[in-house]
Amino acid sequence: MTDSLKIDLHMHSSASDGTFSPSETAELARTEGLCAAALTDHDTVDGVAEFIKACRAEGIEGIAGVEMSASYKKEMHIVGLFVDENNAELCEKLEKLRAARETRNRRMISLIREQGFDIGEDDILSQKHGATFANTGRAHIALAMVKKGYAKSTGDAFSKYLKKGAPCYVERETYSPEETIRIIKNAGGTAILAHPVYISESRVKLYALMSRLKEYGIDGMECYYNCFSEEYSLMCADICDELGLVRSGGSDFHGQNKPSVRMGAVSTGIVPYRLLTEIKERRGRSVWGR
Repeated sequence: MTDSLKIDLHMHSSASDGTFSPSETAELARTEGLCAAALTDHDTVDGVAEFIKACRAEGIEGIAGVEMSASYKKEMHIVGLFVDENNAELCEKLEKLRAARETRNRRMISLIREQGFDIGEDDILSQKHGATFANTGRAHIALAMVKKGYAKSTGDAFSKYLKKGAPCYVERETYSPEETIRIIKNAGGTAILAHPVYISESRVKLYALMSRLKEYGIDGMECYYNCFSEEYSLMCADICDELGLVRSGGSDFHGQNKPSVRMGAVSTGIVPYRLLTEIKERRGRSVWGR
């Protein structure tokens, strides 16, 4: 029965680079038929309390989460599920990352202007209520470039100017994978490697990476995502099974900043509730009604 119950353990709100408020995200989760959902905004837990409250009102299971970038040769993100959003160390570490994000955003805008594009602070901050350079990112810069006619789409903006290696990309200040996992675990969270396809499609390399991350305390990996092939999902699931790690999955929903990504939908269909049950069993307790 739990295979027919739909969940999403990777979603974003306007607290970071999504376009729906935390409460609107919860409302949409109910509309999309989810029975459980995790808010995993980038480097912030500011929207968690509002999201959890709204989930209760909507009659669905709300999960406090966060997504943190980690220092690695490729783009590595680690999702924390069931974190204590009031944990002092977590809040302190995230505040440092947001300060670094502000510096990075200003540097990227400077580089964009050096390319001859008339993009200023107001073009970025006017895109959402309460926007600052600490809670915006490349998605907002890309959208501004589209609106000004400098890119055909946000994907075009990323590909030409904002992705790693592109002329306007600026490296982020992040913690090491080991430190990132430690921060999440110290805040009571379950640490999950997000969208591993952006790191490697090689089974040998991904197995070696997950073996190392397991030594640091990683709990699992996203095996279901919006762009995984069926073969890749199966490979990730097999690696988790072999290493004794849990499987996770989610859409990486961002609202209109990723219009092709639908909440609750992954390339292989849905993320079944049984995965959440397995995560809870690993944690050793139920967190229903948090």
